Amino acid sequence: MSSIITEKYNALWSDPKLVKRIDEGIRINRQSDARVRVTNFEGKPLPGIGIKVEQQDSPFNFGANIFKLGDFPEDTLNLKYEDAFCNIFNRATVPFYWRGLEPEQGRPRFSQHSVPIARRPPPDRVVQFCQDKGLRMHGHTLVWNYRKWSTPDWLPTDPEQAAPLWEKRIQEIAERYGDAIASWDVVNEIACHYEKNPDGMAMLPNYGSTAFAWSEKYFPTETRFDINEATGAWDIEDPEYTQLIEGILKEKRRMGAIGLQFHKFKDKDLLKVLAGDNSRPMDLLDALDHYTKFNLPLHVSEITLTSPENNEAGLAAQAEVAKNLYRLWFSHAAVEGITWWNLPDGCGAPGEHKVYSGLLFEDLSPKPAYHVLQDLIHNEWRTTEEGVTDADGYFNFRGFHGSYRIITSSQWSDSGMQSAMTLEPGKRTDQLIFL
Repeated sequence: MSSIITEKYNALWSDPKLVKRIDEGIRINRQSDARVRVTNFEGKPLPGIGIKVEQQDSPFNFGANIFKLGDFPEDTLNLKYEDAFCNIFNRATVPFYWRGLEPEQGRPRFSQHSVPIARRPPPDRVVQFCQDKGLRMHGHTLVWNYRKWSTPDWLPTDPEQAAPLWEKRIQEIAERYGDAIASWDVVNEIACHYEKNPDGMAMLPNYGSTAFAWSEKYFPTETRFDINEATGAWDIEDPEYTQLIEGILKEKRRMGAIGLQFHKFKDKDLLKVLAGDNSRPMDLLDALDHYTKFNLPLHVSEITLTSPENNEAGLAAQAEVAKNLYRLWFSHAAVEGITWWNLPDGCGAPGEHKVYSGLLFEDLSPKPAYHVLQDLIHNEWRTTEEGVTDADGYFNFRGFHGSYRIITSSQWSDSGMQSAMTLEPGKRTDQLIFL
C-alpha cells in the first residue's frame, strides 16, 4: 500500500538544522553528566569495580486521559486498558467535568460506588488506582463554561447566581482531592468564548482570574494551577491567548503552567500535516519559544492524531507523526509534559469516537504508534549503563534525568551492593560508594 506521507513532509522533518536542534535539545535539556566513585572505608579508590546504573523513572510527564478506567463491559477489557496505560504512561489526566461529576445538584459522584457514567469514572476510583500504580495525576478541569460537556443542566444561567456555585464546586474538590492531585487545569478554553454562543454558559467578566483566585483560596499552597487552551493557541499570530495569560499574571494570580492542546480530530486535518501545509516543525518551535517569555512550564495537554482509515498507510502515518512531534516537544527546555488524549479507538466523546485516533485498536491491542512511543519513552529516553571504575575509582556516564539504581560487582564479599542517585537538570551528580 502506498504511503500517505509526502516528500514535502519528510523534507521538513529531515532538514539538517531541525534535526540538529532536536538532537541537541534532547541532549542538553534532558540529560546530565554523572559519576560514581567507589572507595574503601579509608578513602582509597577501588579500580576495576563493576558498575551498572539503571534509570527507574523520569521527571518528565508522559500522560493520557484516564477517562475509560473501569468503563468497559468486561473485566478482561478493563485489565487490558489498565495494563496498556501503565506500560507506557507515568501520568493520568483525571476528569472533573461538572456535568458528569454532579448531574444532580448536591450529590457529586466522588465515591467509587457512584452510578456509572460513560467516560466519567468517579474520582475516588481514579485516585486510588493511580496511587496504587504510582501514576502522577492532573485534574481537568475546574472551570469550563461549555454546556455540552462541562456545565450541569441545573446550574443557573445568570452569571451572578452561578458564581458562588462555581466557587463552592472548587472548594469541595479542593477539600477532597487537594492533597492527592498536585496539578490542575483551573480554566479551559477561555479564548473559545463559549459564553457568546448557545453552547456556552454566560460568565462574569474576567472569570479566568477569578477562577485562579478561588483555587488559590482553597487548594494547598504547593498545588500547581494551569491554564489550558484549544489548538488555536499554537497560532501565535493571534495574540488572544497570550493576552489572556498576561492579564491573569498581571493580577498576581498563581499560574503554574501553560497548556497547549494539539487536536487533529479529522483525517483531513492529519493529511494537511502530512502534506507539509500545517503544523510545520519550525512553526511549532516558534510557538514554544514564544511562550517561554512567561518563564512557566509548557504542557502539551491534549493530543489527537488520527490514523486514517486504520489501514497500513494510515497507521504508519500516525506513528511517524507521533514520533516526530514527541521528539520535538521533548527536546524543548520549557516543555514539562506531553499528554495523549483518547488512548483506545472508539472511546472519545461523541463526535471524536468515530475517528481512529487512539494508540490502541477497539479491542485494546496496540497500534504501531503505541509501540513507537513506548520505545521512545522507555528505551530511547531511558538510560542503562555498565562499566568498571577507572584507576581513581570513578565511573562516568551521561544519562537522562531521573532516579537511578546503582549495582556494584567485584571480587569482594559485598559484591552486588546497591545504591541510588538522581540526575537533575543543570548540574552534574556525584555519588560515593564505600566497599
